[in-house]
Parts: sequence; C-alpha cells; structure tokens
Amino acid sequence: MERQNDIISLLTVKRFNVRLMTAYLQNNKQRIGDFVVYSLENEAFSWRASWVLCKYAEKNAADIQPYAQMIAENLPNITKHGHIRETLKILCHLQLDEKHTCDILDFCFRCVKNNKLQSSTKSAAFDFILKVGQSYPELQSEAQAIFSDTKDYYPHGIRKSISVKTMRASSLSNNEKIISLC
Repeated sequence: MERQNDIISLLTVKRFNVRLMTAYLQNNKQRIGDFVVYSLENEAFSWRASWVLCKYAEKNAADIQPYAQMIAENLPNITKHGHIRETLKILCHLQLDEKHTCDILDFCFRCVKNNKLQSSTKSAAFDFILKVGQSYPELQSEAQAIFSDTKDYYPHGIRKSISVKTMRASSLSNNEKIISLC
C-alpha cells in the first residue's frame, strides 16, 4: 500500500512532466513493476501511469517486456478510453506471444467497431492491428475493410492518419518492415 501511495504522489503533482517521470523510471528501474501494476488498475491516475510507461517504452521497451503478459491480460478490464489508448500504445512496443496477440487483436477489432469509444482510442487499436499485420499480411485487407466501414465516424485528422497508415501498410512488400506505426 505504501508503494502505491508513493506512485500516486508522483503521478498527482500539480506540474506533472512526463519527461521527468520517464527519467525517474530510467533511474529507478526497480519501480517499473509498481508502475505497471498501478497502470492496470481503474484508479483516477492509472491512465497517467500508462502514459508514462508508454513514453518510457518508446526507448526502453525491453525494461517493460517482462510485464507484457500481465498488461495484455488486464487490458480488457480497463474502462476509461484514454487509459485503454495508452495501454494499447504500450503493447505496440512489446512482443507478445501468439495467444495474447490474438486476444488483444480481438479486443482491438471490438474497439474499432465501437462507436462509443473516443476516436483516438480506436486509432490506437488500428495501430495495433496494423502492427500485427506486419507478421500476418492477411490482416491488412481486413483492417482496410473495417476502416472503410467505420471511417465516417472519425474526425478528419484521425481519418486521414489511419488512411495513410493502412495504405502504407498495404503497399509494403512482405520483406519490408513498417518502422513505426505506433
């Protein structure tokens, strides 16, 4: 409980700075597990822990990799849209086994079809689908079909972003890798 209170106090400062928090994790790697556990709860500032972990994972995914299974298994329990988005972005940086990849992929397809979710959350779900599509090219046509069915529900900027990503993913040959969709 004391460790959780410590994390809460770090995440609730008035002048929160995500770069300072990622530097904190870089210097206190033993706290990453505590951040992961807190980020998977449905507490008021758990989304912020996910945001910090997402930014940290951009350069240090290997440090979060041991928690990939835990994150993947707990994603369906997260209820807030922004929190789901940041957790999906973390998962885009991690390697998942086939079972967890399939589970998260199903979750992402449900997100994309859910008109009640924020567009940015659906965009993060598309990013994960396209990332998996690097390994399973048959998913790219399915992602394009779903996007064409749902694109009218997105704001112009997100619609254009997803459109560019899906076109780029489908135009790449099987030997080329998408550098970073997430």
